[in-house]
Amino acid sequence: MARLKAKHLPHRIDITRLTGEGAEGPVWAAPDLLRPAYVEQKSKLIVDRRSTSSTAGAEVTSSEFIVILTEDDVLPGSQVTVYKGTPRERTADVLSSAFFDYPRTPSHVEIWL
Repeated sequence: MARLKAKHLPHRIDITRLTGEGAEGPVWAAPDLLRPAYVEQKSKLIVDRRSTSSTAGAEVTSSEFIVILTEDDVLPGSQVTVYKGTPRERTADVLSSAFFDYPRTPSHVEIWL
C-alpha cells in the first residue's frame, strides 16, 4: 500500500488530540510536536464536523487546508498549531477531516481548520 512520505511534506505542525469529554470539559492528549504536513492558507466553505460545537453540521468557513500522514490521523475537535515561531502562528480546532487510503497511490489525511 502506497503511503505519503514525510519528505514530501515541507511544513511542521503541532497536534493536540481531543480524546473525549470529562466532567470538567474536553480531555486532551499530550501534544505531538513538529509533525510533517503540507499547509495551505485558503478559505473554503465546509461542514463543521465537531460534535460539541454550536455550529455542528452547519457550513462554516475554513481558513487552513492541511495534508498529513495517515499515522497522524486526527478527529474533528482536536487542535492544530500551524506556522509555529512565525508571525502567522495560530492554533485552531479541526473542523473536519478526511482519511484517504487507496491502493497504489499516496494515502493521506486531509484536515480543515
